[in-house]
Amino acid sequence: MHTTFDLPHNTAQLAEVLGDFAALVNLAADDPGAAALVHEGLVEHVSLDYREVDPPGRSLGDWDTYESVIETAEGEHVATLHGTGRILYERSRDGHMMMYYREKLTFPDGTAETAGWLDGTAIIGGAWQRFPVIGTGGAQSGRLGIRSFRPTPQAPHARYDSNLLLTDTKRLDGAVDSPEALDRLLALLGSLICPAVNPETDSGHLEPPARSAFARD
Repeated sequence: MHTTFDLPHNTAQLAEVLGDFAALVNLAADDPGAAALVHEGLVEHVSLDYREVDPPGRSLGDWDTYESVIETAEGEHVATLHGTGRILYERSRDGHMMMYYREKLTFPDGTAETAGWLDGTAIIGGAWQRFPVIGTGGAQSGRLGIRSFRPTPQAPHARYDSNLLLTDTKRLDGAVDSPEALDRLLALLGSLICPAVNPETDSGHLEPPARSAFARD
């Protein structure tokens, strides 16, 4: 029996990007050298607007928007960033707050976008988080990348440590031809480097743990 999956027209093109992204991940784990554009040890100055749905304290549905200026440690401008995120899920295994983010990076010579899941509980403790990067305009168009960041202990809501790794050449070759394709590719690449959203629990059930981050008295 023939089965039609009705896949989007460019699914195969998007899947082919995985090879280039895997090579970039290997570079990040080793020494990128001249094969990539590396921005390490960056300082991210964050202006955060956080909205609580059920104050006080964090809860499902909370959302934030933020504007960031990303600079080198010496104060040289690298990019600006506009982002927004929302707490969408409480991970069943450990009660961690799972947030989904979208960001737009504006470089002096082009633009890029990021998206991915973030462990909202782990980042409060200072853990690094990572998003995939896809160049969308100007000289950045067609590039692949990885963005990593974490809050600083001194100013956790206003200053982040940050790193950017971008391919030195364009890799997408027209695969991202619509907002939907961009979103699917970011989700695909994010599944490789973002935290696990829904790992299997010991019980096999996906209810929040008894002592969860959102438990109410």
